[in-house]
Amino acid sequence: MKKSEKIKKRINNYLFDHYKLRIVLEHLKSLVFALFSAIFFAFGFSCFVAPGSSESLTIVTGGVSGVSQNIVLLLKTVGVNIQASTLQSIFYSVINVPILIFGFFCVGKKFAIYSAINVLTSSLFIQIFPNLEFCKNIAAILSDNLMAPGLSAGDYNFGGLILRLLFAAVCVGASSAIAFRGGVSCGGIDVFTYYFSLRKSTNVGRYSIAINGVIVFCYNLLLALTNPNLTAIACISLLLAITYLFVASLVIDFINVRNKKVQIQLITSNDKMSDILISNFPHSATVIKGKGAFTKVDRFTIYMVVSSTEVMSVVRLAKRVDPHVFIAVSSLIQVYGNFYIKPVE
Repeated sequence: MKKSEKIKKRINNYLFDHYKLRIVLEHLKSLVFALFSAIFFAFGFSCFVAPGSSESLTIVTGGVSGVSQNIVLLLKTVGVNIQASTLQSIFYSVINVPILIFGFFCVGKKFAIYSAINVLTSSLFIQIFPNLEFCKNIAAILSDNLMAPGLSAGDYNFGGLILRLLFAAVCVGASSAIAFRGGVSCGGIDVFTYYFSLRKSTNVGRYSIAINGVIVFCYNLLLALTNPNLTAIACISLLLAITYLFVASLVIDFINVRNKKVQIQLITSNDKMSDILISNFPHSATVIKGKGAFTKVDRFTIYMVVSSTEVMSVVRLAKRVDPHVFIAVSSLIQVYGNFYIKPVE
């Protein structure tokens, strides 16, 4: 056993014997992930989403803010003349409350509490980041480059706009993924995507892009129906928003590996290998007895599906049991049936 593994095992044994300390550290971990997620979101929003925004070309990025934008646009069409930013702020808070209550009862209490902390700290950081010199410089550079040389007011350099949206998608996607890795969320639609991913035991990104895609489509459809003169702008806005959502979902699935599964195939001559594996991991296995084509010696082929985070642990344990074991690892798209995943608190 390597020195690092011995230290890790010693720490785990110590925390197992000190329950209160383990609980405190778990809560501290969730808090750190929630804060880092909020920082990434605020940075992406302040530097890439906010600068260069225009009244005539609004990019809807989905989520609860996108739902709020849909409601505000709908109210404008029926003659409600309250300031849009005020209405959006109100609806953003109001809509988040039942969603977090849903998360509290359907996902986990700790999940909902730290998701609420994430939402609050994100709002706080969004107020702070635009005043930081570093963020001001980035925002100024992006705002200046949004207008291509020779273009008049109201014209757009879509290359610069797409670049800004890509940066925003990376930051916001990383924010959601970091929160998911810590067992929390960024609130809003992320609560539903996390819930569906747990129920279906699959990647989060596909649910995120599906839900947010509907929100974005509805907004641009409303925009085109209420003002036919803005139909072309609505189409461009929809395409840009889909690009944003697609990149954000890729970032989420790349970082958040909680629901990613792999199949491990082990070929060994040790008939105790399967018993040792299932006693150390919360997954079962299938054993097929065969014979080596060259050696003609009895072999055992073990098929086991594990989470991507458990792969190296399985490999290390298998090699300690049988130094000559042959191991093949392959990624899986979806698993049907019973597969244990540590529940969210």
